[in-house]
Amino acid sequence: MSTSSRIFQALPTNFTTAPKTTTYLAVHVLATEAASLSHLTRIYTTNPTARTAFVHAVQCITHSLSVNHGKVIFSGMGKSGKIAQKMVATMNSLGLMSFFLHPTEALHGDMGIIRAQDILVLVTYSGTTTELVKILSHIPSQTVVIAMTAHNCRNSCPLTMGRENAIILPTPVHEKEEVTFGVPAPTTSTTVTVALGDALALAVADTMHTIEGRKTQDVFHGFHPGGAIGDRKRTLEDCTAVRVGDIAMLKGKEGWKVADCLVLAFRAKGGWVGIADDGSVVPPRRLRAVDNPDMALEKAGILVKKSEMVVLDGGVKIADARGLVRPGQVLEIHLSNGEVGFAESEDIL
Repeated sequence: MSTSSRIFQALPTNFTTAPKTTTYLAVHVLATEAASLSHLTRIYTTNPTARTAFVHAVQCITHSLSVNHGKVIFSGMGKSGKIAQKMVATMNSLGLMSFFLHPTEALHGDMGIIRAQDILVLVTYSGTTTELVKILSHIPSQTVVIAMTAHNCRNSCPLTMGRENAIILPTPVHEKEEVTFGVPAPTTSTTVTVALGDALALAVADTMHTIEGRKTQDVFHGFHPGGAIGDRKRTLEDCTAVRVGDIAMLKGKEGWKVADCLVLAFRAKGGWVGIADDGSVVPPRRLRAVDNPDMALEKAGILVKKSEMVVLDGGVKIADARGLVRPGQVLEIHLSNGEVGFAESEDIL
């Protein structure tokens, strides 16, 4: 019996009840996670101590980054360490210099990254993680420590006890995970911690960039030139493959073979070849797809006439242009400096 057959036979035979049980559990988890976020929201809406601590944390981080030229260092073990790394990525994407410090590696030399003007953010639900506690006795006394933990009192948490410049950002859950799900797997506790980390990052970014006279969204987009986010800002002018002046030109179509185009394309910027007489072009992708280099250029079917091109303004957003073209087309792009450039539709699709 094949592996796929064994797997199929192992599937539940009662397809009417099994999915109900599965979806019930899934909805229960989602509802519980949502409840944990509502609980956290109430704390930071109504609890003066938590609200004051959050504002203080934002002020300290902003001062460290913008005035003291410091950095934010996140540290945590296990799942908390993964959350800390996510926070680092979010902070950096918003232009807030951050690093991740593994607690164990810190105790074996990496602690040298910490300076007095830095901010150390410790992520730990229990607030008693041994490796994090050990770090504290070796860092500069001036370094501000922010603990993201279920504790709500500085004097009850080993990470902040006796440290005057320590801040606690409480991340409690409304019910223990083992009570809710029957297993103490990090679920609601990690959800609230990630959410508070996002809130902290965006609050710091808004405060710091406003002081600097910049907009957070502009900073964010500046660090995201690629992917779907970058495409929302990038225009066709940014993706223009070649300007007319950089295209290698052939005089006339007659007598030329594909091999002649290949030679010119190899020497030309971007690999584009054009026909000087009528403005036709040979795009690189079409040229590379020809199997027979001895074929006459006119019979190869790789020439694109001007009348076949999609004419677009260089200021059009790439994301918008995608809805105007289809694979295999050539874009004639009119640039802001008056020049004309070309690109293949595959460059933006």
